[in-house]
Amino acid sequence: MILELYVATCERRRIAVSQLCKLSGGSTTTALRHIEHLEALGYIARQTDPDDGRRLIVGTLTPLLAASEQWLDLQIAESRIQDRRSG
Repeated sequence: MILELYVATCERRRIAVSQLCKLSGGSTTTALRHIEHLEALGYIARQTDPDDGRRLIVGTLTPLLAASEQWLDLQIAESRIQDRRSG
């Protein structure tokens, strides 16, 4: 879910709550619980889609973007270390 939000933000794509729930691979109830938790932590914000007032769009906030980029940087560094060890 977090990676989907990160990629959508980088690609400047909107991602609807319903779409994020489907992408999570779990039940809608569980996905909504995770979305609510991320929102309570200040990582995401839900807002009405300006093109369709019936939809809610999930926006990624700066703390989640920063944490995602830090995590990705660590994964890249670890991959390079593994490559050096095996090469």
